[in-house]
Order: sequence, then structure tokens, then C-alpha cells
Amino acid sequence: MKFKKTLGMLLMLALMTTLMIGCGGSESNQQPSEQTPSQQAGDTADPDATKATATYTGRIDNNSVEMDLQGNPLAFQLTEEMMETWDNLGFAEGDQLEIQYQEREDDRPLLLKADKKEARREPTS
Repeated sequence: MKFKKTLGMLLMLALMTTLMIGCGGSESNQQPSEQTPSQQAGDTADPDATKATATYTGRIDNNSVEMDLQGNPLAFQLTEEMMETWDNLGFAEGDQLEIQYQEREDDRPLLLKADKKEARREPTS
């Protein structure tokens, strides 16, 4: 009988220790965010940014949009700033956009900037 009580107490102690270790993480264990504030704000001076022309095909959800890039549909994640302002930019399906985005390993590319491509006008004589 004494053995069962001792075993029960040891199991309870082990369980409590595990819970305290798992729930009491320190700040030093947290990894810094991979995005810098300038990336979140859509900084266009990012040296890793890729510039391209894409056809806007639509909004997927609050966090992402789809564009046709060189004949391939591709989903882009929006920056926090772009999530807030995307609907006010007035893009319609089929619009040609000049975009800047950042490729990310194991994730969708991050859309940093999008502007409607101006139609080139032929000079009139």
C-alpha cells in the first residue's frame, strides 16, 4: 500500500513539473519575427524584393490575393498595411499591376507593393 502512495506521489510530481516547464517559457526562448518593420510597412527599398508585372485575378481572403504571374496563378500574402488598404486601392479583376514581392522559404510570397500599370499611349501625329 505504501508503494502505491509513493508511486502516485512521484507521478503527480512528474506531471506538475512537466506542466510548469511547458507553461513557464521564458522570453529568451522566443524567436524574433522574421519580418522587419520596414517589410511590414511595404518598404519598396527592400533589396530582396522582386519586381514584376502581374494580372490581378481576385482576393482570396483578408490575408491574400491571387495574381497571374507569367501565365501561372500565384497567391500572395499581404502585409498588414496592405490588408487594411487593399479594398481602397480599386483594383478590378484583369487589371495589370506592377508589383514588388519578397519570396519566402516554405511560405507564400509577401506582396510589398502593387500599383496599377499605366497603359502606354501611342503618340498622335
